[in-house]
Formats: sequence, structure tokens, C-alpha cells
Amino acid sequence: MVQPIPFALLLFAVALTIGCGPSGPTRAEVSGIVSLNGTPVSEGSINFFPAEGNKGPEAGGAIRDGKYHIPRAVGPVVGKNRVELRSFQKSGRRIQDPTAPPGTFTDEITNVFPAEFNSKSTLVQEIQPGKNEIPFEIMVK
Repeated sequence: MVQPIPFALLLFAVALTIGCGPSGPTRAEVSGIVSLNGTPVSEGSINFFPAEGNKGPEAGGAIRDGKYHIPRAVGPVVGKNRVELRSFQKSGRRIQDPTAPPGTFTDEITNVFPAEFNSKSTLVQEIQPGKNEIPFEIMVK
């Protein structure tokens, strides 16, 4: 025979499931333009990683037609964040396809941003509560 669950216990279980409001680090909305040598980046990605003692989840979004927008709900945490930019294009070279038999060639794809703007990024941005308009106008040789 199944015992009935006390009403107070049921309410407690529902409260735990729903939660008691927002928790975790404060996030912010970010948007802006991304250009490379004065030209808007047609397609790519931007990622924010908490830095310099700042804690929380990373955040990222797409760059389209030189613009990006990450809403607050999934935005970067308030405080210092390291920023990584990526955009890929064909280099004009043909290389061995690493997933195909020898002699099968494919177009080489390269990141247009040097490593200091992505995997070894030195870009650090201070994110403020609320909306942040942050342009990235990158100039490289």
C-alpha cells in the first residue's frame, strides 16, 4: 500500500525544484562590432572567459556581418574577462585531407585572427552590470 505524502513535504520538494530565485554570478548583456584591419568580420565567434580572479561560466556568441550580441541570460559574468575572437576562411592552398586516403586534397582553412586574439588571447575586457557595447577593431600586419 502506498503511503500518502504529507502536504508540507510536497511543498518543500516543489520549492527545491523551482528554486528560490536567480543564483550564481551576475551576468551582463554584451554587443558590438568586430572588424579586422578596418573590414567587418563576416562570420565568426566571440567568447568571454572569466579572468584575473573573476569566477563563473564562459559565454560566447556568433559574429555575423561584423556584429555580435549575447543576451544577459547567457552573457559573460560581470568583472574582468579574457576575450577570444575566431573567424575562418580559405587560405587559397590545398592540403592533404586528414580524414581521407593519401592523395585526397581539400582547401586549407585558417583563422584570420592571430593567436594573441584567440587561443593565446591577451584581450581582457571589464564587463559592467547591465548592457555593454564593446567594439573590437583589430589591426594586424
